[in-house]
Amino acid sequence: MNSVAVGLPYAPNNPNLTFIFFIALTLLAVLGVRFSYYAYRNRLTSELGTGDGLWDFLVLAGLLAVGFALLGLVELLTVYVLPFKMGLLLGAVFVLAVALRVLYRSVALPSSGGEAGPERGVTSAAIVGVSVAVVGLALVGRHPLLLAITGLSALGFALAGGLYGRRGAAEARVQGTVADTLLRHLLPVVLFAALVPALDLAVLVGLDRTVVLHIQVVFVIMTATTLMTATIKLRQNLASL
Repeated sequence: MNSVAVGLPYAPNNPNLTFIFFIALTLLAVLGVRFSYYAYRNRLTSELGTGDGLWDFLVLAGLLAVGFALLGLVELLTVYVLPFKMGLLLGAVFVLAVALRVLYRSVALPSSGGEAGPERGVTSAAIVGVSVAVVGLALVGRHPLLLAITGLSALGFALAGGLYGRRGAAEARVQGTVADTLLRHLLPVVLFAALVPALDLAVLVGLDRTVVLHIQVVFVIMTATTLMTATIKLRQNLASL
């Protein structure tokens, strides 16, 4: 399958599912823009994580989610299928996991230096994985190996982000601070967004893709919802400065 195919519907012969996806992707696109906007506003005024690029990561994550949503809408409204859109969502999950790590390190390990060697190696491997998924899906399409790489990478990023998020939220010096609020509200965004590409693994073991799409659309909606609550916290932080 080519990266841009013609005549293959997003949700085959299922107008109800198509309608739900339209609502979910529209919400994600709008809320992703708002999230990036308030992250950018915080970048201009907040000192939290500024030196480590925290706000830049959050801006990028929101924009990647918007890109995924817009490409999904193109699939719904035209005859084109753009499988590489899932690579953008995988990139958003990765960037959010990195943001959680940056946030954790900035508040829980303020005296630590740069990344350790093994940590740099893991980050490099993750970047390679995201790049392979995006380029592969763009050039080849929904190949089983690429779906496996994308799904497993998403689960790995969610696990790493969840680990940093839980560790950070458990730190006594963090609890009740802005960092604590961000950690708690970014964590569900990472988890729900990661489950969207991860569910493609179910297709590889024989589950009908239409069934998988029904589940995926739920997690797209949950991603948009948690992104909205995270945006509210970004706006409240901005108002308190």
